Amino acid sequence: MGFFIINNPKKQKMKIQVITSIAASILMVSCSDSDSLIAEYEEMESLGKLRSEIQLEKNNEVLADSAETEIPSEIYESEDGRFKVNFLGATPEISSESVPTELGDIEITMFLYEKSLTEAYIIGYNDYPSAIVEAGSTADMLAGGKEGVINSMGVTHLDLEEEVSIDGHSGLHFKGVAGTMHVEYQMYLVENRLYQIGVIRDGSYVTQDRVDTFFGTFELTD
Repeated sequence: MGFFIINNPKKQKMKIQVITSIAASILMVSCSDSDSLIAEYEEMESLGKLRSEIQLEKNNEVLADSAETEIPSEIYESEDGRFKVNFLGATPEISSESVPTELGDIEITMFLYEKSLTEAYIIGYNDYPSAIVEAGSTADMLAGGKEGVINSMGVTHLDLEEEVSIDGHSGLHFKGVAGTMHVEYQMYLVENRLYQIGVIRDGSYVTQDRVDTFFGTFELTD
């Protein structure tokens, strides 16, 4: 699963630069840094253990899904991010990265909750120079962001694609399959800030009640 910055948001010609990919972290137990995560992945893969661990986690998730009767209602709020949402009652891990682009360095901030080895929830946002947004097209910027997600994840087909909005701001909602990974995203351009809200699961889409909770409780704050 990746988060993306529109590198040169000109009408009809927008380039997408991948900021960071968390696909590997979805398939593995939380790790303190990317180097150790990659090393652990390579070691487990060479020993043939990763697939069995993932399958075990899937089996455990099936049992957990059937046993789960109520989703916690605690709301997480980010003052700097100017949003609030229910991360299924959890507190996400926060990270940020400054990325060099043709527009200059742009910082992206990410909020990640890994519910399990194969299921994760993430919100990311970044701010563009206002002049770039004013000179561009909201529809093109959102379409470019969607294309970046699809290409980076290797999504082979979409099961849903629709326009959405939040407080009068335009957005996109789409879901698709990349191998065994099932991805569902919403993106909103709010003035010069791009919000990306995503859920990803290996083997099947995240259950509808969890999706409704996560996407449905996302609100902008002052």
